[in-house]
Amino acid sequence: PIEPVLNEANSAFSQAMSNFGYTGIQPSEIVEAGKEIRAQVSADGEAGSSVAVDPLKPTTVNHKEIRLAAIRKEMEQFILKTKLRQTAADWATDVEDLTAPVRKSAEKWARTTVHSSVVQAVYNAWEMERHHAAERHLYPDAIPTIKQIQADHPNVIIGAVTDGSANPMLMVFSLMPLFDFTVSWEDDMGEMARMQQMEQFKELSEVDKSDGLSWIYRLAVEKGKEMSMLNHEMKHEDDEEIEWCWIHVGDDLAYDVGGSATIGAKTILVELAPEYGQTAKMRFQGERPEWATETMEQTENHRKMAMNAVEKVDAKINHLRQLPEAIKELLKGDDDDEDED
Repeated sequence: PIEPVLNEANSAFSQAMSNFGYTGIQPSEIVEAGKEIRAQVSADGEAGSSVAVDPLKPTTVNHKEIRLAAIRKEMEQFILKTKLRQTAADWATDVEDLTAPVRKSAEKWARTTVHSSVVQAVYNAWEMERHHAAERHLYPDAIPTIKQIQADHPNVIIGAVTDGSANPMLMVFSLMPLFDFTVSWEDDMGEMARMQQMEQFKELSEVDKSDGLSWIYRLAVEKGKEMSMLNHEMKHEDDEEIEWCWIHVGDDLAYDVGGSATIGAKTILVELAPEYGQTAKMRFQGERPEWATETMEQTENHRKMAMNAVEKVDAKINHLRQLPEAIKELLKGDDDDEDED
């Protein structure tokens, strides 16, 4: 469940800021700052090149850049308020009576004082706690389910495709031993853009069709096939032909189903029972969870993509323990199709 994970990670925001002297900043304030920044970046993007570029503001709307900007904004506001109070006290006046030039100077002071290394340190604390919290809140049947899949299919390669900071390879006490690789929209987009043409890549929130998601799933397939080949070679099975089948499992209709299906994945939609506390289905209904920073326009766009992906669902499960059998059924269907051919 993502909500308690983010709540605990956001609390780490406040604690880390307090450790650096930025006391009294609440997690909710950072979340709201992120929402405001995301809306502003989206608006600036629509305005085009005529908008003056601020080097300290994010130019993209990915999760990491928004959180870094939100941290900086809250730090600057803390310093600004402190400096205005000090100045007012020195002049024996009220903060409200300070002149506009004085306030402008105080704003510049605040921006100059906040150092990027401190912002990064606070973000690192958030990301570390995000993975620790994810391990604490891991669904009880997650690990047994993955182990059952590995037992059923000894040569299986398991990878994670993520749109943000979640990375099972950093969850050393739980998921790391069970996953073979991770690809991330945020971490891998820059590398892929450098290798190919930059204009081919959009931020995830700007993608409005499933085809725009294909590059990350293509990258996942390439990594999966490469690791399958290496596994094949290490087991000295060179004389055996590899039978390859990609099954993508996810809870997001728009991204997991719509995106992976564009390049041939068999899809399993994880639409969990209420006791799991899943929030992914809210986007399909056009609703935005409290923790989400996306704009309502982006939420509506996500809903439309989800609607278009409904017919691409090959199987659906309501409990994680159903996953091994769902995979077997899809593979069985694949074998039946080959027999008919």
